[in-house]
Amino acid sequence: MGLMGLEWMFISVILGALLRLLQIFSFAENPCLYFKNKNSFVKSILENCPILTSPFKPTLLWGKSGHFQTVVHVLMGKVKPKWPDSKRFHIKMPDGATMSYDLFDPHEEGEKAQFTLALCPGLANSSECTYLRRFSGHAQQHGYRVAILNHLGALRSETLTSPRVFTYGGTDELSVMIDHLKGQYPHTKIIMVGFSMGGNIVTKYLGENPTHQNDILCGVAVCQGFEINHAKNLFVQWSNLRRVYTYLMTLNMRRLLSRHKHLLFSKEAQKLFGCFKEDCVFNATSLYDIDENYSCIRAGYKSAHDYYKDSSSAYYLNNIQVPMLFVNALDDPVCPPDLLKYPREYVEKTDNCIFITTKHGGHLGFFEGGVLVPECITWLDRVIIEYADGVASVYLKGEHPSQTIAVKQVEELSEREIIIDNSENDSREVTLRKREVNQEFTFERAVIDKEVEDKEKRDTLKRGEIIQQATSIVQ
Repeated sequence: MGLMGLEWMFISVILGALLRLLQIFSFAENPCLYFKNKNSFVKSILENCPILTSPFKPTLLWGKSGHFQTVVHVLMGKVKPKWPDSKRFHIKMPDGATMSYDLFDPHEEGEKAQFTLALCPGLANSSECTYLRRFSGHAQQHGYRVAILNHLGALRSETLTSPRVFTYGGTDELSVMIDHLKGQYPHTKIIMVGFSMGGNIVTKYLGENPTHQNDILCGVAVCQGFEINHAKNLFVQWSNLRRVYTYLMTLNMRRLLSRHKHLLFSKEAQKLFGCFKEDCVFNATSLYDIDENYSCIRAGYKSAHDYYKDSSSAYYLNNIQVPMLFVNALDDPVCPPDLLKYPREYVEKTDNCIFITTKHGGHLGFFEGGVLVPECITWLDRVIIEYADGVASVYLKGEHPSQTIAVKQVEELSEREIIIDNSENDSREVTLRKREVNQEFTFERAVIDKEVEDKEKRDTLKRGEIIQQATSIVQ
């Protein structure tokens, strides 16, 4: 084979690999929807969310590649557009840590202003991430109030006040934000939205305590892994370059820890939590290594396996009673399809819950439209807002599951009382007879009191005999 032949073979291999990576010839498809049954709530959601039954059309040249979707999502995070105005709240927690969240008011005061979208970001993210700011601006335009949690240590402009940092399944900060929101807006109804690891936290928060579901209209979890031990075993594989993504996430966590090293690795911290292998943490190539040598010690667990198990939302799913929406892409290079059995099994046995999978989208990408440059608002942004609109519409009509359940309970109680009143048995006859005797006795006593005006006559034997006779009848 000549030199030209080798060059053409090399070019052909490169082009073939590029075409395979870009998935140019892959067709756009409708999302796959999973739910238990098409009850009135699910039907209303599908009617209000036409996007769920329409094809998702990724950006033409690169949008059908999960890798490109994911990478573009990360790179767009490096671009800093003009941020919408917000208010930042700082709240001191019992252990000395200071949590914070940003609040964005709706652009116009309307009926949707009574609803608040509470967002929980992904791993080591904050309200300053582009994808969260972009979504919050989109939600504000649709009339919603938005609150975004800032994970501990994630804001570059703020320092930690306690030797504690973000944990995968820790719901303390989210719980504080929700309670504070309820205090600020007592009548607000909350729609919770979690992205990636934030989806795991939202799901776990709702399932770990029944009171956490009070005033929560629904939950939305996007691109989460559900069972972290299961995910950890997949993250170390080279399939679909997953090991590379794990390493990049590990570098991000190492940078975060290094930024607060003076507090997190101080002598005071080691007195509180015990000694740990600092070199192993900063030389780690996977999140599991960091957690084995740092996070599980800080959280008080004997091993990273126990830490992951307690942090995984999969074990709390069955406790959730509010409507849920789960969204995952099948080409997500971070959360592989093997992890999607958990939401699918859950929605197939739980009312009012929907699980969506898309053929394309990557990890938190879901860019759509255009040939090379995508639309500013992603498909995922539109899905969340349409779903929120659907749930809000159902609530305003008084047909939300929480409202219909309350009405049903009242109806069942009334029906139970009717059944008791209509029961044809001896006990009912006895009750009616006692009522008649009491009425007769009351009447007789009124007649006697009217006829006898002084104390001597009321104390006569005749009245005593009448009372004794009436009493014996009642008994």
